[in-house]
Amino acid sequence: MYKLLLFFLLPFVAMAQTDSTDIIVKQLMEKQKIAGLSLAVIKNGVAVVNKGYGLANVELNVPVNAETVIRLGSVSKQFFTTAIMKLMEEGKLSIEDHVHRFFPDAPETWRPIQIKHLMSHTSGLQREGPAYNNFNIQPDINIIRSAYSLPLVFATGEKYQYCNLAYFMLADIIRQASGMPWEKYIHEKLFVPAGMMNSYLTDFYRIIPNRAEGYMHRGDTLLNATAMLAIRPSGGFLSTSTDMIKWEKAIREKKIILKKENWEQLWQPFIKTSANADAKQYYGFGWFVDEYKGRKIVAHDGANIGFRSVYTRFVNDGLTIIILTNTDEANPRAIANALADHYFRK
Repeated sequence: MYKLLLFFLLPFVAMAQTDSTDIIVKQLMEKQKIAGLSLAVIKNGVAVVNKGYGLANVELNVPVNAETVIRLGSVSKQFFTTAIMKLMEEGKLSIEDHVHRFFPDAPETWRPIQIKHLMSHTSGLQREGPAYNNFNIQPDINIIRSAYSLPLVFATGEKYQYCNLAYFMLADIIRQASGMPWEKYIHEKLFVPAGMMNSYLTDFYRIIPNRAEGYMHRGDTLLNATAMLAIRPSGGFLSTSTDMIKWEKAIREKKIILKKENWEQLWQPFIKTSANADAKQYYGFGWFVDEYKGRKIVAHDGANIGFRSVYTRFVNDGLTIIILTNTDEANPRAIANALADHYFRK
């Protein structure tokens, strides 16, 4: 009798969970004035939610779904650090290599910088290369060389300071070490093995099926976001919630792409991100390592003009929440935290 009752109750329990998730997401989307959002919730390796809310294209009234392609922003950084670890496994570089191996004309002040410092935002380089222009498509090396004349902000390895310039350098190192464009290497060595066939370079001009438009607000008025023509390796990819679930599977199982120990090295604390003695946030290689209400998380946020995202892994609790949005003012971390509170209450 008990088993029979459980059989009938399970669909209603699942429906209640979905309804609760929907209520939380829709309320916060309205509060944050988010046009569209794609959500994946994975529990113990099983995707319990994979769906869209709102609109991918407001003008055409196209809804977001699990296959909507949305900019990841700096959630992309983990792909570059994973690619570096893959090249290390292939014997083509070491994370202990100094950057002068790949940029022999770099200034002497850059001599102490190693690849691991680029991966962890501890290089001391300026945050941005001054030649970067959102409306100018140019080789990564131009951005890198434009910073040659700038002083280091601090001594290499001394502390953490977020640095997109470092990820331009990682991208070019991938190109040099692999002998192919960095986006091709990441596609072939990471996306294809993981089965991520709807993840793309943030090419503004390419026709990409199911791509979401980006939005921003002027006061209460929703506008099309400023176009980003240039490609920033620091936020270089677009993806779907379905593809990100596949990526999470690769990360969780640690059976493909990298050896287990190299997967785990990516989220080992490398540098504390704050001088505050009470702070518990560290940066690893392309991931933040932190706590949320006493629970360990490995996470990263992403932001491009018109897009905001977050990828949060509660590593000891078997819960991962991935949120991709197409609105500049969105705060997906707040939504992920609200959802985490909900799932941990159950």
